[in-house]
Amino acid sequence: MIEYDPLTEGYMLCAVFAEPSRVWEVRQIIRETDFAVPRNAAMFSIMCDVADRGDTVSPITVNDRKIAAGRTHEFTDAYTHEVNGLEARGYQAMQYAEIVRRHGERRKLHEAATGIQALAAAGDAEGDIVEKAAGLIADLRDGTLRQSRPIGAAFSGLVEEMSTTAPFTPTPWPSLNAMIGGIRPGSLYTVAARSGGGKSIFGLQLALHIAELGKRVGYVSLEMTEKDLLKRLISMMQGIHQSALQNHQLTEQGWASVRDAEAAVQSLPLEVFDRPGARWEDVIGFARALHRKGDLGLLVIDYLGLVKSPPGSVSRQQDLEDWANGGKQLAKELGCSVLILEQLNRNMTNRPNPRPIVSDLRGSAGLEHASDAVVLMHRGEKKIGGRVVKTSDVDFIVAKNRQGEAATRTLRFEGQFARIVQKEHETTALIEQEEV
Repeated sequence: MIEYDPLTEGYMLCAVFAEPSRVWEVRQIIRETDFAVPRNAAMFSIMCDVADRGDTVSPITVNDRKIAAGRTHEFTDAYTHEVNGLEARGYQAMQYAEIVRRHGERRKLHEAATGIQALAAAGDAEGDIVEKAAGLIADLRDGTLRQSRPIGAAFSGLVEEMSTTAPFTPTPWPSLNAMIGGIRPGSLYTVAARSGGGKSIFGLQLALHIAELGKRVGYVSLEMTEKDLLKRLISMMQGIHQSALQNHQLTEQGWASVRDAEAAVQSLPLEVFDRPGARWEDVIGFARALHRKGDLGLLVIDYLGLVKSPPGSVSRQQDLEDWANGGKQLAKELGCSVLILEQLNRNMTNRPNPRPIVSDLRGSAGLEHASDAVVLMHRGEKKIGGRVVKTSDVDFIVAKNRQGEAATRTLRFEGQFARIVQKEHETTALIEQEEV
């Protein structure tokens, strides 16, 4: 184990007692988990609690708060005064905190390395050991604070990025691009529709487009099997009617088209995860595995409502919100775009106007908050021969848009070919006057 003098932690705590305002600077550098000595970690936690309550950090307020919080067993009143008597100065707090942080990082790295060695020794008995090891490293990264820096330090990197990298990758639909620009790395997008409303077609068509551009795509399919998706891809790419593929009633020309599609699909960097009953950690593991292969451009989750809650979960709503926030964090961590597909609540059909609004999203609070753009798909209905049928028009309602204004565009739904296309005559302007 790495040599370390735990007395350094005491000097840092003493420096905060000497100049209480330093607690705000120190907590930007270290966390409770960075301490090697449990009673020092507990005292730092209570110091932060005292400061958050608007009180001055001192041995008296710390001991009082310790009693009020029921934490008297973690350290004695005498120890608080012992730490205060170490004769550290307030201006030294940051220096000591940096030492504590560096040691905490090394100690947690050592623990992660020990865990990885244990996984390697266990071998196949531990399942996907590479993903488990990646999880240990991810936990280490998440548990470590990084010091802030002046915003100007990022200027050169921004200029280089603006000079060499396009901010968006366009989608296959110019109408949608006119509203949201396209998809960008580090961003989370939510697309929702009623059951059978085309959200899976949207997700697969976007995945195909990004893969054809040469970027790796991961498709988490919790509703359809890999073979179901492949049939849709063939229909989408070759214009073969869905019923012919689903019922295995292909003509000679149809079989020729299937063989053409096979050659094209074989070269696509598109990978599918279709394990039923998958949990969120399975989705994360799949995404990180793809990221290690390089050039991950898009992750599609179809659909969030089918992710299985962990054992002991007490709130499905909270699970959905946690996964929405996790999707955004994953996009930033891996530098890719994440598309979450979700269903709209059924009760929206009871309203006089059935057009969806953002509150119709299942798990709407978390998804709306975390997403950079929320697109609601809506197909109208009309009566033909006394029957109510859906129209071929599909409205893309951008209910939230961090990169622009909320707006609506209308495209054409070709369910028989599993695709959504631009209308021959665009009825909504691609660029409105106020958007120029």
